[in-house]
Amino acid sequence: MRKILLFIVLLVSLISYAQKKLPKKLVFATSEGVFTVESRETNIYKIIFHPKENTHDENISDAVIKPAIDIVSKHTITRKDNELVFSHNGLQISYKKTDNYKGFVFSLQDDEKIFGGGERALPLNRRGYRFDLYNSPHYGYGEGAENLNYSVPFITSSKGYALFFDNASKGYLDIGKTSKYVLEYGTASGELNVYVIFGNYQQILRSYYKLTGTQPLPPRWALGNLMSRFGYTSEAQVKDIYAKMKADHIPVDANIFDLFWFGDSIQHTLGNLDWINKTRWPNPKQMIADFKKEGVQTILVTEPFFVETSKNYSASKPYLAVDSLGKPYYLTDFYFGHGGLLDIFRNDAKSWFWQFYKAQMNNGVEAWWCDLGEPERHPANMYHNLKDFGYKRLFSADEVHNAYGHNWTKMLFNYYAKEYPNKRLFSLNRSGFAGSQRYSIFPWTGDVSRSWSGFRAQLPILLGMSMSGIPYVHSDAGGFAGGEGDNELYVRWLQFATFTPIFRPHGTALYDADPKAFSFPSEAALINDAYKEDAKNAINLRYMFLPYNYSIAYQQTVNAKPLMAPLYYHFSNDTAAAKVEDEYMWGENILVAPILEKGAKERKVYLPEGKWLNIFNGTIYNGKQWLTLSTDLSYIPVFTKEGGFVPTVSRINNASEYLTKGQFLLNYFPSTSKTSFTWFEDDGVSKNSITTKKYTLINCSGQDLGKRIVVNVTPSNRLFIPSALAVNVTVSAKPSVVLLNNKVIPVFTNPSQINGAKDFALWMPTINAIQVYAQPTAHNDLKIEINK
Repeated sequence: MRKILLFIVLLVSLISYAQKKLPKKLVFATSEGVFTVESRETNIYKIIFHPKENTHDENISDAVIKPAIDIVSKHTITRKDNELVFSHNGLQISYKKTDNYKGFVFSLQDDEKIFGGGERALPLNRRGYRFDLYNSPHYGYGEGAENLNYSVPFITSSKGYALFFDNASKGYLDIGKTSKYVLEYGTASGELNVYVIFGNYQQILRSYYKLTGTQPLPPRWALGNLMSRFGYTSEAQVKDIYAKMKADHIPVDANIFDLFWFGDSIQHTLGNLDWINKTRWPNPKQMIADFKKEGVQTILVTEPFFVETSKNYSASKPYLAVDSLGKPYYLTDFYFGHGGLLDIFRNDAKSWFWQFYKAQMNNGVEAWWCDLGEPERHPANMYHNLKDFGYKRLFSADEVHNAYGHNWTKMLFNYYAKEYPNKRLFSLNRSGFAGSQRYSIFPWTGDVSRSWSGFRAQLPILLGMSMSGIPYVHSDAGGFAGGEGDNELYVRWLQFATFTPIFRPHGTALYDADPKAFSFPSEAALINDAYKEDAKNAINLRYMFLPYNYSIAYQQTVNAKPLMAPLYYHFSNDTAAAKVEDEYMWGENILVAPILEKGAKERKVYLPEGKWLNIFNGTIYNGKQWLTLSTDLSYIPVFTKEGGFVPTVSRINNASEYLTKGQFLLNYFPSTSKTSFTWFEDDGVSKNSITTKKYTLINCSGQDLGKRIVVNVTPSNRLFIPSALAVNVTVSAKPSVVLLNNKVIPVFTNPSQINGAKDFALWMPTINAIQVYAQPTAHNDLKIEINK
């Protein structure tokens, strides 16, 4: 009896303790329903409204991974009539219902700006616009396209807060269009929630990534030149084009195969998912192996549609989305043919679909292109089975639409994790949802027009997506649809793509496969000779910056930093910078001003506070001013920020030669303030290199102390130290003395004078720089002192 009493007392104590540890919620009742509030961080609040009449309030999203914590009273929340009010900044939230939507209404201040919302070819400040939250393909779009393939219900205000609506059903955002001082959100179904995040721009984005996760590190090869077109029609053709690229010494890291790998025509083949034509593709496994020997990866396209003329249509029927009677939905108005759509929300459908990926992985395929993932055709009267999510009822297409591409990418990611536990997934998918970045999604901006308008549309799209928490969005460099064969446009687009997350020239080049479509090659080796050299230079520049690009990819994974960012993100106190929408920061140290107009002979550029170094000619400019710079087709304005470190590498054929043949240069533009940079290196392929700590952090710091400049290069270990390294420091005149690890080293003015010296410096007056050559294998750390 005594033992029983002790057990009961212990059980009651445990229950009481558990209850105390449960996150607390605030509850506010109104005449229309009930608000509940919980906290995820001291600056993050989740608000749910439960309308009295609500029936479908399920939340099918897995975007948020941050658990709730006890409510913190830093931002006091009160109820005023039917509104919630954050007292510290006056943000007001109320419920609104219309015939087709339920949602929230927020107050807007007079000078308030709103950024984000996903893919929109609109000004970065989205105030004054109403757009859909519904992933939508738009063929041949240009400037002004409001609704594109990847909407994200996450927006940031210039007043120090952000809103994230964690609901994947069809919805809308009206940001002061209907009523100037009202921001309105509506959703067709699902849980009515909003996360409110407080802070400055950088704090908000970091907090959002705490909620939804950062992107895993990409394979290093994915940051190289990916050879792609719509589309390669035979093994002979792709090998011939690659041979031309190789003959012109143009680096290539992957070949991407569009739908002709599984069919001879554009229509009526989706769902074959195998190399059908043995004449055009006599030995795919050997072809893939031949490319891999060259360090070139193979990427294949897949789609989630199975048309009735494909070899797998009958087998697909048990796994397709259904109609209201539970029968496989039969699409009759789909461009690619009559058929059905895979129900990607079902575990058995995912398992069945994976077999096709696994078969090609066994052939040597390295990565995947997931196309039409909005999905492109998704009628409102189509239904999906979410029994594996714990729900018994069928969900209409509109209720799950924005989660389709997300769950497709998640499927690939999870199967990769199971089958290839140390392989990094590279998954091109033009559609997804908040949190898709956790599953290694590399979205592109859809079927953009091959025009200057289509080109100009890309910068606001990429920056808007980056500020929406999707870091690796990119465009079909050169443009995809239509066009007139504008070589200048092609070159300018490649120069821009050099400083974007993924470099993938891609466009319609069908020729005999569709003579009616305008064709223009996407491969630099095939363009007009008068423009080829400039295109090659853009690609070589992409490879030159590979160490820097890979390091900022590491910073995204570990420290939630964006790769691309508008000037307002880094220079929020600069009112002029906040208005600049045609420039951006690439990482924290490089400013890029792409040339967006045909025939431009000059470019007006704004440089924020500080000094800026033109990377092409070494000219130094003072910031906080507008400049008008002359330009030609050979380059675009690109600047290094004062205090910035930028590691680069010598010319290589592709990323497979990076560690074995690359010669590295660490560029430093001195500042009177002490600055630092973390240069990251690993084997470039292992998924678990960060968690297993099989990497090297080369910690770089420097300062201009007046009479001398001091630079320190300190590796965390010796696993991945470059075997050939030089440190390039911008100086105004030839130094009197250069010291390496406190020892004076010789300074040469001509490379012919070196004669086998190991540690030395080379003065380069044409770019006002001193290059210190050292042997990292012989030194644990490098300390360089340059006396003026």
